[in-house]
Amino acid sequence: MKKSGILNTDLARLVARMGHGDMLAITDRGFPFPVHSQTECIDLSVCRDVPKVADVIKATLEELEVEEVIIANETAKHSPETNKEFLQIVSNITHKGKPVKVSRMSHSELKKTILCGALVGKQQCGIVKCGEFTPFANMVLVSGVDYS
Repeated sequence: MKKSGILNTDLARLVARMGHGDMLAITDRGFPFPVHSQTECIDLSVCRDVPKVADVIKATLEELEVEEVIIANETAKHSPETNKEFLQIVSNITHKGKPVKVSRMSHSELKKTILCGALVGKQQCGIVKCGEFTPFANMVLVSGVDYS
């Protein structure tokens, strides 16, 4: 029996198969799933606010090499505490000895990237929906490589 790391078998498998440049979106409860089969979708929601997006991000970052994260511009305005928590989490990780790149885009562009990315040739691996009920509590992790 596995006793540490990501215990959810679907999420562990998804993280294990990610390659350089693949995107994994970790989203709040309200984020829609794509209407196509090109992007794997995992619903971790148990009940309201369980699990929180930040908790899933932290667990995922323990196993996934990340070179960039993408956060919606609206997160800072509408959910400043969540934005602060996201930036704190990201500040604790590096990629090849440098801080992980933090990119911003509008929520509508973020949704388009996540929901249609795999259909327009962007590398995408999956979406993980959490039980979070905080507006704009979404982050995209862009996988890096763990060698020079």
